[in-house]
Amino acid sequence: MTIKTKITNYVLLPILLLPAVANAAQEPIIPTTPEQWRSITERDIEAAYSITAHNHPGMFDVNNPTFPDLLKKAKAEALTLSAQASGPQVHTAVISRFSTILLDGHAGAFSSVDRPARRWPGFRTVWRGDALKVYYSENKSISKGDVVSQCDGQSTETLIRERVFKFHGQVAQPGHWWQQGWRLLIDEGNPFLTPLKECEFVKANGDTYTHVLNWSVRPKSASKHLENAYNGDELPIDLTWPEKNIAWIAMPSFSSTEKQTAAYNKVYEKIQQQRSKLLTAKAVVLDLRHNQGGSSYWSSQIAKELWGKKIVEQKVNNTSQNTQVWWRASKDNTDHVVSLLEVVKNQPELLKIFKITAAGMALSLKSGSTFYVEQETNMPINIPQKPLTSDFKTKVFVIVPPQCASACLDALDKFKLFENTTLFGAPSSADSMYMEVRLADLPSGLGKVIVPNKVYVNRARGAGAYYKPDIAYNGIDWTTNVLLEQIKTL
Repeated sequence: MTIKTKITNYVLLPILLLPAVANAAQEPIIPTTPEQWRSITERDIEAAYSITAHNHPGMFDVNNPTFPDLLKKAKAEALTLSAQASGPQVHTAVISRFSTILLDGHAGAFSSVDRPARRWPGFRTVWRGDALKVYYSENKSISKGDVVSQCDGQSTETLIRERVFKFHGQVAQPGHWWQQGWRLLIDEGNPFLTPLKECEFVKANGDTYTHVLNWSVRPKSASKHLENAYNGDELPIDLTWPEKNIAWIAMPSFSSTEKQTAAYNKVYEKIQQQRSKLLTAKAVVLDLRHNQGGSSYWSSQIAKELWGKKIVEQKVNNTSQNTQVWWRASKDNTDHVVSLLEVVKNQPELLKIFKITAAGMALSLKSGSTFYVEQETNMPINIPQKPLTSDFKTKVFVIVPPQCASACLDALDKFKLFENTTLFGAPSSADSMYMEVRLADLPSGLGKVIVPNKVYVNRARGAGAYYKPDIAYNGIDWTTNVLLEQIKTL
């Protein structure tokens, strides 16, 4: 296994989402006048641009020559917005606009300014497939499942493109429509968006009606009705049998906390103990609902336990043998990786990997080299040349949520190496080639810059590539019992 693979497998967001060593946390400066807000907002935009320009691998990525211009565009558009108004919510909106232009969840910045209480029109919507649908309503004339077809004379799709995706997500990603579509009918206090006035709805039987929107602060009592609106209910990490012949492996997170590590180790034991039952089951469900990445190690181990260690290693090696990892050897990036040696000091294998990476980055920095390129000094051994086959041929259904990215996408990469795997649910999210992020403080203390430290070269899954479901499920209800019934019909 290469160093590259080990770093990817063991460490993604949990460890690396730490403030950069060179940017010590400071008490936020809270402005009191419009002039102060405008000054601080513009200073933060300039800093977000500067920190990104000095540290982001994309500034020197020959495979992405337009990145420097894209970064300049992000700064220019953010500054243009900040010149039009000032105040705390302008700071939030402007920083969001800066990030949205970069089209990368592993780059940009975010504002930590307190937001006003969200206002709603008395109902909550979700995007499912190709339409915005009512998920929950406290208005008797609006029913769950009704489709919002247009508002204020414009189609819902047009409005989401122009209003939501200006400040959130990536319009070209189908999964981001699922993730972000609900924002169209929520007022988050964005000063550049006027709340909509009237919408048209379509009922299941095709009848249409219009409704004037009355905006108010969403009551706390609505929260309990909305807790399953995102991905449905969240199951604990475990292997269970909701039906006699259907196994269900819930993987809602790939974080590396002690509790989750223990839970995954228990799942591995269960797979080993119940392997004969799994081989004869009607289906095995791999449930990724709520998963937002973390360490790719967990899904790699799940795959190895199910299909077999050698065949997984063989298939992964075949798809990743041309991949290289280039670390951007800036001073702050190098200091950050050096700081991780203390974080992983009790994990010998990780410590060894990061010592090599930190030393390589330090040498590159000293010599003036832009990148430290990982050397494949630890190639996999004992991988057979002859293609292996697995005895695990049970149907596998992977429930894919729309926010599935980063280590969650790495899981799909591995599961889809096998023909008995079917992706069920939503389109996944996508990654750029830039990974392993750290956070750096904005000068105001009112937010942070997201800085990726490395770039993949020749990765099998391209930048912006996502997984389409083999079997799409556009239903409003994503709770376990409903999904189980859907999978039973398959």
